Amino acid sequence: MIHPSGSLYGLAVLLGACAGSGATLGGQGAGQGAGQGAGHGPGQGSGAIAPSSETGGVGAGSGDAALASASGGSSATGGTSGAAGAGGGQGPSVACPSAALFCEDFEDGNLDRWAKMESGGTLTIDTTHAFSGKNALGITMATGQRGGWLQRTGSPLFPLPANAIYGRVMMYFETLPAGHTDFVRGAATGGQTPWYNVGEQTGKVLLNYYGNGSDCWARPSPSTNIPLQTWMCWEWSYDGSTNQMQFFIDSQLSRMVDGVGDGCTGPNVWTAPQFNYLAIGAYNAQPANAPSAGKMWFDDIAVSTTGRVGCPGMPLP
Repeated sequence: MIHPSGSLYGLAVLLGACAGSGATLGGQGAGQGAGQGAGHGPGQGSGAIAPSSETGGVGAGSGDAALASASGGSSATGGTSGAAGAGGGQGPSVACPSAALFCEDFEDGNLDRWAKMESGGTLTIDTTHAFSGKNALGITMATGQRGGWLQRTGSPLFPLPANAIYGRVMMYFETLPAGHTDFVRGAATGGQTPWYNVGEQTGKVLLNYYGNGSDCWARPSPSTNIPLQTWMCWEWSYDGSTNQMQFFIDSQLSRMVDGVGDGCTGPNVWTAPQFNYLAIGAYNAQPANAPSAGKMWFDDIAVSTTGRVGCPGMPLP
């Protein structure tokens, strides 16, 4: 069945192949100057999760104060999710993949398995758009603000047995803010650097490494704008044992970083931390350069420590 509202993802499921958004969403190619890079500035704070003073390549500034510290919690229930569609509703379920350590479909209506951090944004469960079931995580980013995260630390996810983490999230963007926004972050204890980030910059996919004196970027090629008002499956793997990051769209590899990306302000070596922190949400690294707000929905999160979990209705290649 085609996903409601003409979803590119639904068409991909129907055809058994990537459609619409394809495997090559991305941004500019390699060789960009430091001022067009990822845009993180020097961080500050320790212990509790503290965002850096990210300024988008226009100079350093003072970072936000330390915000809520992440807490662990019990495993999110995988269960079944019901419907999908731009307008919500009830429909086919999405089961928690067998490879997943935990899943989150937001159908129980609460976020008590996550530590929520908001910094000028709101993260709420609503029924406006849901990939499956009736609920999804709605994220609103105010103009000139950072946004927020859902954060996981501790058992059952951490410590990682091989310092590698794999996951997927269904994503629906109504609008994207200007600047650089991160959607999935793997980090050291307490959310401290180094960071592995999957996000976007100026509406194009951006992979980012920040820490150890470096602010690095990598982009898929050729560049393609992230489509709005359609569901996509974004998958990631962060492997700290090999300093490798992989990013997939609708089950197709979009970009891999194997220790070195496209460019950096600082050494171009993506030396991973011991991952002890996962954040999923929308966090603008360049709030001073964000004259527009952002609105999006996330659904059907699945996370593993052993390998890819795949996208609903799409077999792994």
